[in-house]
Amino acid sequence: MKINKGTSKKTFLFLLSYFILWIILFEFILPVNQILPKPSIVFLSFSALWQFYKLPVNFITTISVVYFSLFAAYFIIYMFRNFLLKHNHIFTDFILSLNWFSKYVPGIIFGLFLIFWLPDSNYIGFIFAFSTSFFSMLIKLKEETINIKHEYVDAAKSLGADESVVRRKILWDASQPGLIKHLFELHFYIWSVLIVFEFINGGYGLGNIFRLALQYRDLSALFTNAIIIGVTIFLGSHVIRYIRNKFFHWSIF
Repeated sequence: MKINKGTSKKTFLFLLSYFILWIILFEFILPVNQILPKPSIVFLSFSALWQFYKLPVNFITTISVVYFSLFAAYFIIYMFRNFLLKHNHIFTDFILSLNWFSKYVPGIIFGLFLIFWLPDSNYIGFIFAFSTSFFSMLIKLKEETINIKHEYVDAAKSLGADESVVRRKILWDASQPGLIKHLFELHFYIWSVLIVFEFINGGYGLGNIFRLALQYRDLSALFTNAIIIGVTIFLGSHVIRYIRNKFFHWSIF
């Protein structure tokens, strides 16, 4: 997916317009309201987030779970790609069968069961995020290999490549553009479900800040936490894009 400079410029202008409109409306025209907080209060609320809401530990907890889960899931799939890319294997066929459930059962439902099964675990957030990332990537990998042209596989076999080489060199490499593209979508999805999961579970995480902010009717903390999450997701997407351009430069999307 390429974003041209014209589109980026328009997006920046729109964001700048929203920011200016927010300042004009809620700093001067509607300073007291229950819709959005005053910009000046938002800046001051960082101190309260840092001290009362324990922003550092909650922020580190969430971003660690998100990005470690994503890259750990990809690394494990990479390490076992020769096994996972086998056709008509009972394990991979079982994983693919879970795709039906993912279309009709929200992922957070699995998180609720984890909360019930492991109420005292300190790693429950990671278990949830990693499991979601791993199964989603594996399903996408299998879907991508189905669409690979048979000519590539036949050509490799005609040159003497065995099944193992075909899986590691042909199927894996050909599936990378789609898999890395899926990583962008999965990145936002993991953030979304993890925030909801942390909100329900309590403990540490940015979702817990939302929970406390709603409990104390703290609009500025609610809004500031949302800004922090949005900026972090934006930066994380650019890091993933950089890795894609650095190591998967043959793909164009």
